[in-house]
Order: sequence, then C-alpha cells, then structure tokens
Amino acid sequence: MTRRFHRLRVAQARAQARIGFARLAVAIARRRVDEVWFGDSHAVLFNTSRFPFPGLAPVDERRWVWHLGPRLMYSTARDGFLPALLRLVRVLRRVPAGQAVTWFVSYGEIDIRCHLAERLRDGADLGFVDRYVDRVRELAGAVGLAEIVIVVPPPPAVDSLDHDAFPVVGTPEERIAARRAVADRLATAATQHQAPRIRILDLGPALADPHGLLRADLTDDGCHTNDAGRARVRSAVEEYLQTA
Repeated sequence: MTRRFHRLRVAQARAQARIGFARLAVAIARRRVDEVWFGDSHAVLFNTSRFPFPGLAPVDERRWVWHLGPRLMYSTARDGFLPALLRLVRVLRRVPAGQAVTWFVSYGEIDIRCHLAERLRDGADLGFVDRYVDRVRELAGAVGLAEIVIVVPPPPAVDSLDHDAFPVVGTPEERIAARRAVADRLATAATQHQAPRIRILDLGPALADPHGLLRADLTDDGCHTNDAGRARVRSAVEEYLQTA
C-alpha cells in the first residue's frame, strides 16, 4: 500500500509539473514572460514569500519560478538535471519568443552552509563547480538560450538562524570563505565557453553585511530573504539586466 501510494504521489507530481509547464509555454508564446527563476528555495524566495503550486507558477505578470527542491550544486554537477526535465524544456526551443526569456539558476547555498566549510578546510577540491557550470550550459542549450544566469546568494545570518530547520556547519568565517571560493570558481568557469554563455549574478553586494553574511534585517528565518530583501534583489536584477 505504501509503495502504491508513493507511485500515485509521483504520478500526481509529474502531472502537475506538466500542467505548470504547459502554462509557462503558453505564456512565453504570448510574450508574457521576461524571467524564469529555476532551482532551490532561493529561486523562489528571492521573488515571492510563497512556494508555487505545483512547483512552477508565475509570481507576477511576467516572472515565473520553478522550484526543483533542496538539491545541491554538488549533486547537480554529479548527476545532471533529470533527462525527463531536459526533454521537457526542449519544447521551449520551438516556442516563439522562448529564447528572449532570461533564466536565473540558483543552487549552492546548501552546499556552503552544510558541507563545504569543513570539507574545504580539509583540502577538498572545487572541481565540481566546473561540472556544475557545464550542467547549467546543458540546460541552456536544451532551452535554446544564448545565455543563462547563475545566481550566487550570500551565506545565512547565523545569529538569527533556526538550526533545526537549516543545519549549519563550520564557523561564519569558514562559510564566508567557502562562498567566496565557489563564487570565484564560478566566475572563472563562466569564461571558459562562448555559447551558451554563462553570466554570474552575485547578490552578495545587495544582501550581505560588511562581514559577508546575509543581513539580519533582510531575512526572517536567517537563511531566505524577506520582503525587504526581495526588494533589494529586484533592484539588483533590474540593474543587472540594464548592464548585462
């Protein structure tokens, strides 16, 4: 019974995702989409206070979010995006105006908060970041984009963090250093390919305090942006789009 229930839940989730994707494709064809934010919880909460149902939905008239769950940059680099997902997004190559939409991809905050601080201290290698960039380029190629944007959030504000909900590993200084190392590696990897082009949107200047952690007044849970933080993200994105 439990296995059957699980299969039904998976089938329901897939059906809901296809419905959401169909709505997105229609909106793009009608030239009503400017941005798609794709990835972990930050992809959602940089834009809205509520998670979309069924995981892919608009947050305003011209901006959509697509929540893939709490996946890591590391596991995305290792395993890639699901083949079924890549087959799905290839539909957008045939949608008029599909290549005019800007895609923002957000992964990596969980890696830095939960894993990398200690592993880098012990001499771990950041080669997976290069593979992650390749995976994002694969996503861009599937959609038919000339370029795609990787978003880099700041580490959480640990003084207001609920550790049960959001586990934390390492000292703040170690997490800041890990985040800086990942951002630098992303910037270097982004220059290695011409098409699809990788752009980097570093939200640290917009959201971090002088030490490099997410500002306490821009978050309610210590990890994700609140309304004030989202306003600063929107200003940073608009400035980025004007200069990119």
